[in-house]
This record gives sequence, C-alpha cells and structure tokens, in this order.
Amino acid sequence: MKTRAPFWLLIIVMIFTAFQAGFAQASKPAASAQPTAPASSQQAPAPSQPAAPSGSPQPAASQTTEGKKPIKFSARSVQGVLAKGKENTILTGSVKITTGSLVITADRVELSGEDYVNVVCSGNVVANDSEKGFSLVAEKLNYQRDTEIGIAQGKVAVNDTKNNTVINAEWVRFDQKQSIFEAAVSVLVLKEDMSIRAEYAHYNRDTEEIRLHGGAVAITETGQLQGDTITASSDWSNLQISGEVSGNITSKEKTATQ
Repeated sequence: MKTRAPFWLLIIVMIFTAFQAGFAQASKPAASAQPTAPASSQQAPAPSQPAAPSGSPQPAASQTTEGKKPIKFSARSVQGVLAKGKENTILTGSVKITTGSLVITADRVELSGEDYVNVVCSGNVVANDSEKGFSLVAEKLNYQRDTEIGIAQGKVAVNDTKNNTVINAEWVRFDQKQSIFEAAVSVLVLKEDMSIRAEYAHYNRDTEEIRLHGGAVAITETGQLQGDTITASSDWSNLQISGEVSGNITSKEKTATQ
C-alpha cells in the first residue's frame, strides 16, 4: 500500500493539471473579448462631436438666409418683437428702410412675417430705386420683399427717370422683377410733350410700351385724340386709338412779320 500511494497521487496531480489546462483554454475567448470593450467606448462620444465646435457656423441658419436680400432699418422709435419666426416690429418717426437697391422712407412702417417680408408704410412715403431708375411718392405703400411687388395708394406719383416718364394715379402696382407698372383711377401719364389721361394704364418700363383705356385722351402740341383704348410703342410717336375715336388738330397761328 505504501508503494501505491505515490502512484495514485501522481494520477491525481495529472488529472488536476489537465483540468486546469482545459479551464484556461475555455476562459481565453472571454479574455480575448475584453479588448473590444475600448472600441465601443471610443465610439460613444461620436454623437456629441457636431455640438463640440461652438464657434462653427450652423448649416440650417445659412440655408435660411441664403438667397434673401438683407434689410436695414432705422427710426426714432421701435416697438415690437424681434424673435426669429415672430417678427412684428413697428417703426415710427423718420423711418428709413433699405432692402436691396430699394430705399423707403415714411412716417410709420410695420415689419412682419419671416425675415420681415411684409413692409407696410404710411405717411409721406417715398420709395427710390436708383439702380433700376425710378422713384415713387404715395400716402401708403405695401411692399413684399420676397416677390418685390408693391402697391401704393393715395396721390401716387411715379417718376421713371430711366425713360423720362411720369405716372400719376390714385393706385399703382409695381413689379420690380418684371419692370411692370399698373395704374388705376385718375391716371395721368406725362412723357416729353405728350400727356395721356385714362382710368387704367399698363406700362412696361423695359420696352416702354403703354396701354391705356377707360376714356383715354391724348393731348399733344398739335391736338387732341380720344378713344376707348390708346396704345403706344417705345417712342410714343405712333399712337393707336380704338373704340369711339374723336379728336381735333390745333394749328399754330403764324405771327405777322413786319
């Protein structure tokens, strides 16, 4: 029995060694999986990276203002909300608005809409666009900055310095992009030595073509022509009159020579 004890002890030691080796191999995948944990921890800060550079420009803000003309204004008194999306501001006293090449002055101006797209003016309104060559005087003006369309009311006077043409009326709609002017109610158009009265006029500043109707009367140095509709081309030398046409020719009296 004494000789067998070391032999069995050796067998027990061999079994324990083999079991320990197998346990070590089984635990290796778990140990090898541990290095992947830092990789996931490195990816965790990724969502917060766009917010990190606080001084970088925001793409959404640049897209909002892209393609829109800036607006500048000054006045003696300002009242309203300047928050984004809730713009509603009332300016009073020597108000001056500049949007693109158009400069507007008035006693009172209300700005509203996103990026102040609506400009409502009243009291001694003067709009001047030196770049496009026209100015306008009125009692009231409603101007849309996005479409560049304005509607003026109350003793409106338009001075087309580009074509030396003046339009007076009670109501005028102008489209800066299309260079179209529409006038209604007591319309008077003056150009060089000619004046035309009517109730409505459609005027293209680019081509200088004009169409007037509603008791249209053209007065020149040589006489007067009247009809339902009067149209003229760029030089206004050839008037076309339609409808109930009438007129008279005035001849200048020759002075007797001594």
